[in-house]
Amino acid sequence: MAFSLIHRLLKTSQANAGAVNFAVECATPMAEATSRMSTPAQLNGTIFVSGTRALYVGPFLAAKRHAHNAAQILFAPEGLTIEDAEGGRIRATSAVIPPRLAHSHGACAHGALLFVDGDDPLSRDLTRKAEPSAEAWVRTNASVSVPRDPTLDEAKALISAMVSALEPRGSANARHPASRRMSAFLGGRTHGDLASLSHQAGLSPRQMRHTFARDMGLPMRAYVRWKRLRRAIAAVEEGASLTIAAISAGFADGAHLSRVFAEQFGMTPTQGLSSVTWRTLD
Repeated sequence: MAFSLIHRLLKTSQANAGAVNFAVECATPMAEATSRMSTPAQLNGTIFVSGTRALYVGPFLAAKRHAHNAAQILFAPEGLTIEDAEGGRIRATSAVIPPRLAHSHGACAHGALLFVDGDDPLSRDLTRKAEPSAEAWVRTNASVSVPRDPTLDEAKALISAMVSALEPRGSANARHPASRRMSAFLGGRTHGDLASLSHQAGLSPRQMRHTFARDMGLPMRAYVRWKRLRRAIAAVEEGASLTIAAISAGFADGAHLSRVFAEQFGMTPTQGLSSVTWRTLD
């Protein structure tokens, strides 16, 4: 009889534990569940390109851990789950993710992402004193309305609103002339090499690397990789195949480009590029 009673108690305890586990598993926010059901398998929003900035408006795909070589500003009115490299997790409607900091994020039915290159003073201002914790990326007081299918004028206004809502802490320090010359060289706009450009600036190559990383927020190698990736993406936008785009931008082949794309965006080029609409703001 004692055995029977213990057996019944164990069964009851297991049933209750199962109910608790089920309740915990089902305690996902309704917005996130809805996003998973309504988010496509590929990005199908619009990318607006303007110099050192690129704005994406549309649904977000869940992205694996990655680290892009540009500052990223995001607004997701329904909220977005973001996880840093140490497993710290937040749910935010607005955030600034500094360059080269690993993170992943969930899906979202609609939002806006603004990538800002290191050449842009805004990037340096937003990423000063960058911290690896996701909690430090949240911007609790920032709120922006993200239109659906924005026109060119609406996209320009959205970029201005996103930047204004973040209230940058003031103008970043002026870049060293050597950094400007080196960025032009690394971007393919001028000719030269590290030794000659360093000599012209009165710096050693080591000092040049340090000055460049300070001013751009990126080491030279990371800067070059991001610029190559931007060129490859532009080539795909113009209709080139992945292989042709890769080679024209300086990658070894299409597979090399695919690996770098996944490292930077947490998804494949097919997921990220094949279904988006491209618009130019300049």
